[in-house]
Amino acid sequence: MALLSNVMSGPRKRLARWSASLLPEVVASADMPGDDGQPLWQPDEPDEYCSRCGMGCGPGAALAQGCHLCVNKTLAWDRIVRLGTYHEQLNEWILEMKFARRWTWARWIGRQLAVRLGPMPTHGRVGLCSVPMHLWRRWGRGFNQSDLIARTIAQELDWPLLPVLRRSRYTVPQSTVSAQRRLTNVHESFERIPMDLTGWEIWLVDDVKTTGATLTACAKLLREAGATRIHVAVAAVADPKSETEFLQ
Repeated sequence: MALLSNVMSGPRKRLARWSASLLPEVVASADMPGDDGQPLWQPDEPDEYCSRCGMGCGPGAALAQGCHLCVNKTLAWDRIVRLGTYHEQLNEWILEMKFARRWTWARWIGRQLAVRLGPMPTHGRVGLCSVPMHLWRRWGRGFNQSDLIARTIAQELDWPLLPVLRRSRYTVPQSTVSAQRRLTNVHESFERIPMDLTGWEIWLVDDVKTTGATLTACAKLLREAGATRIHVAVAAVADPKSETEFLQ
């Protein structure tokens, strides 16, 4: 029996190493970004950004109809909630979360967003839907950060997480594509799982909004499923370099 145990120990160890490579590593850091000596970051207040598109603006600069960037544009969602702009320190934390395997930070982001979503008035049934990730990228990264954020919000607010969307086509990361090509890049890359959302108010969750192409593609499918209202919750919004880059 001892000989058999020694023979099997090698394959078991190799299997354990292979399995560990597929799963997110539990980092030694806390469940939130640590203090590295930089000024403590604080989430934005609601009057510091436009509630339609999420772009930064001064108090009173945005109306209920939008700000100077979105007031004459048709958006696929009704409102947006963010924690801040995609600048230091928030952008560094998001990059570390995604590419340095600090996946537990997604829980911290989810709790911060839940604090802001909880007090908002709702209309009918409320649910959450995360922006899906293609299986290949999910396998390579080990987790979908948008889904982890959405799951935390669901736990904090006792809202259901609805698996309505899936990624049907692999695409190159939006960050590597020009603003003009982002809608084309995500065209027909999402599919809707049959589910009747009539009467539902859906919060679509992602980590970062840039031009809004990905969120637009997902929101349109949710609307097709019957969702009455669609809102967006993100950790950060990247300010466009120009108006021509906004919501292409």
